[in-house]
Amino acid sequence: MDAAERAGMSPQLFTTRTGISAQELVDKNGRIDAARHRRVVELMAHVGASSRVMPDRPHMLFPDFPVLGNLCLNARTLREALESYQTFRPLIGEFDFLGYRETPEHAQFEYIAEFAPASGFQALSNFQVLASLIRAYDGLDQTAFRVSLMGPALPGANDIGEYFGAAVRYHADANRLQFTSALLDAPLVHYNATLAPFLRQQAQHELLRIQRGHRFSCSVEHLISEIIRDPGDEIDSSSLLAQTCKHLNTSRWTLHRRLQSEGLHFTELESRVRSKEACRLLGETALSLGQISEQLGFSSQSAFTRFFRTRHDVAPLAFRQRAKLG
Repeated sequence: MDAAERAGMSPQLFTTRTGISAQELVDKNGRIDAARHRRVVELMAHVGASSRVMPDRPHMLFPDFPVLGNLCLNARTLREALESYQTFRPLIGEFDFLGYRETPEHAQFEYIAEFAPASGFQALSNFQVLASLIRAYDGLDQTAFRVSLMGPALPGANDIGEYFGAAVRYHADANRLQFTSALLDAPLVHYNATLAPFLRQQAQHELLRIQRGHRFSCSVEHLISEIIRDPGDEIDSSSLLAQTCKHLNTSRWTLHRRLQSEGLHFTELESRVRSKEACRLLGETALSLGQISEQLGFSSQSAFTRFFRTRHDVAPLAFRQRAKLG
């Protein structure tokens, strides 16, 4: 909302455009649904880089999500901390994809936004959080990061480069953060082994609380993901809908009606899950395009290629090659 005001937009107009009130933005237990999250991201992309500034708190995420922060900042190694961060990112939200790959020389995260993917401002915020977490495991606090962003430079671009320890590359073909892999398995001196299992249990309980109390669409999306990831099932759109209704013990009419009440449609959730799973399979497995197409329930490999190109503006093979080359 602050960025919208810098662009000359009143809080009232911001709420009208996004459906999000000022109170909801400061509610630490609140959740913004997909439809409104999309509106605010697209609005921020529309107002332009001049209205966005570099966040001034390196650990800005963890005070707002202490359960996640406590767990990630008390791991045996950085590798374990990053694994916990990826596992429990749903505590923050899941409208993006964070890929990870590792070589003997470096580790790399690639960020793909579901909404306004060509803009780098969402990636920048995520990379700041990752950088602050990684540096917490670097006793000298000297880790330098190679950062590439798809969007244009933000105001204070020099400060951003200074923060990451190297100049940021803009208008890149992907959002990436890269650092030396030598840090991954160094032990954390202040690791509390007694406290660690309780922190993980707390994170698990909080995630379960959110999933149980979340909107119906979240349950549907999670179920779609489980069905698609089951290699024993051959799926297409019609069978996926039928299996979802069967698991939820509900009719198609009721499912569609409940999703519509949240401003969503089944096909939108289906596409979202397939898009995320496609990114994961392309980046983390050696499955062929034909195998991925079949596993995700597409009628043909060409149909999968068209779908992926539409969602990510790049062909699947080019995405895979890009991920491997880093």
